[in-house]
Amino acid sequence: MFVGFPRFSRHLLFIGTAMAVVSFSGTGFSAEPSGRVVLYNPGGVKLGQALASAFTKDYPAVTVDLINAGVGELFTRIKAERNRPQGDVLIGASTEAYQSDPTLFEPYKTRDDAHYSRSVVGPNNLFYGFNLLMQTFMVNTKVMPVDQAPKSWRDLGAARFKGKYIFANPSLSGSAYGQFAQILQLHGWDVGSRLIRNAVVTTSSKLVWQNVSKGEIGAGVTGDNNVVKRAKQGFPVVAVYPSEGTALRFSANALIKGAPNMANAKVLLDFINSREAHSLSVKVTSRRSVRSDVNPPAGQIPTDKVKTFDYDNAAAAKNRAATLKRFDEELSRK
Repeated sequence: MFVGFPRFSRHLLFIGTAMAVVSFSGTGFSAEPSGRVVLYNPGGVKLGQALASAFTKDYPAVTVDLINAGVGELFTRIKAERNRPQGDVLIGASTEAYQSDPTLFEPYKTRDDAHYSRSVVGPNNLFYGFNLLMQTFMVNTKVMPVDQAPKSWRDLGAARFKGKYIFANPSLSGSAYGQFAQILQLHGWDVGSRLIRNAVVTTSSKLVWQNVSKGEIGAGVTGDNNVVKRAKQGFPVVAVYPSEGTALRFSANALIKGAPNMANAKVLLDFINSREAHSLSVKVTSRRSVRSDVNPPAGQIPTDKVKTFDYDNAAAAKNRAATLKRFDEELSRK
């Protein structure tokens, strides 16, 4: 059972991505609330569609405009729209991203506030936790035998792994930024710079698990939920957890400051923070929920069986801009 963790923790392929826009609207009788709401979703099309469909069953007079894109793309968009917001709710973004610019979001006490550990709620209720983001190495055993795979974060800087694993650009992926921030906190830029030289860097986090599972490359860094999902689909992949430990990080949901459909935004956020929505997310994504009243996904190693380390979320957020600047500079010189 998840019981919270201190300081928001406990213990390339250059392929362009595009934003996908899908609309969901309820039909039938007129009811309150009504109108529109815009949901920014980096969690994948299936999750966005599932949440939007479930929401419109409860609120058939509300149309959900679903914008699917990566965390980096969505934050760039939200910043560009700061003076005239176009989105209402952002879900599934890493807490480092929220803390890097909290002025983009609106504090709000959600309906299910009492069901959340304070360790997964942002200052002044700025955001509420959604999924636990436990990072691991996905290994395709037909391409890279497990005994030859990386076993630690430090291994990613070793010369023998040059060109043999894939890593998403942290400027475009919230999960990748969390992965890279963990490496920096454990080993500094000595390993960080060598990772940039070694890794095949991609523009999307989903390309990591897609390419590894298809055998395009032997290993990649991704969330352990992706390993479980692809293994269930019959791909020859296993999870290798870093020997130093993985941070117990989490994604979160929040209102966008100045949301044009604020009343509907609050209703939607209340729904997404509900037990029903979290259970739906576990089913669709195989990610663990931060809520202790939501069962973990089948096939996952119990959270308390995975070695973790004390990750400084606040420091990762504070250093985000400088870290990304240096990452991109070193990548451009690769």
